[in-house]
Amino acid sequence: MAKIADIDQSELDAWLSTRPESIQKLAKQIPPGRLYRMENQRVFPYSYNEDGTLTVIVSGEYNSIVFERSVFGVKPESLVECDLPEEGEELGTMLTDQKDIDEHIKSWREENELTADK
Repeated sequence: MAKIADIDQSELDAWLSTRPESIQKLAKQIPPGRLYRMENQRVFPYSYNEDGTLTVIVSGEYNSIVFERSVFGVKPESLVECDLPEEGEELGTMLTDQKDIDEHIKSWREENELTADK
């Protein structure tokens, strides 16, 4: 399993002691500083939400993706701790300019007949 950041456990424990019980439980179940698999992408925790979900980051550092993003409302049971990408695995982000990302999303929505009201 992949640790992607060194977390000072005493600092984490001190911070968690000031958080609601739901956040404490979630952070123990899905510890920060580790890499998880969500469907076919590797993600890492960005924030813990009081409704029992997480916000995660999908990064080109660990995936081959069109654009980096955060995903909110992720249920902890949809995450499985995983390993780092294999050596030589294709990684990176195709689009990094916000204008290009917005155009890509607009085009994708049009192709899939999605509008703001659907």
